[in-house]
Amino acid sequence: MASREELMQSIRPGMNLTKDFFKRIYGYEITWPGFAEKAIRALELVAGCGRAREHYTCVTAEIEAEFDKVSKVAAAWYVKECEKQFEELKKKRGEEQRKQITKEYLQTMSDRELLMFLRKSRP
Repeated sequence: MASREELMQSIRPGMNLTKDFFKRIYGYEITWPGFAEKAIRALELVAGCGRAREHYTCVTAEIEAEFDKVSKVAAAWYVKECEKQFEELKKKRGEEQRKQITKEYLQTMSDRELLMFLRKSRP
């Protein structure tokens, strides 16, 4: 993988511009804002590629569209996972709350009431 400097030095007249070349420019642009503008200017001036900006725009639009598509799938999965965990938490809290209420109720009962309760709850 070429460094930013190596990428800029590789710009020459008559060079073969590929989609991967523009992807590398985009990658450096993410980390170093302004890099794409420098690279495009160099492509226009040094390499004589008057459509460099157009090519770069097409490649970045494609990358961002794919990223949006993948992000939506990931977001939908994440929402489902959150909802699933929330339902499990509600169920768990409901059971805990029921146990706590039952415990508190049983603690208020007399010994006689507890014995009657136990007899009734046996099969």
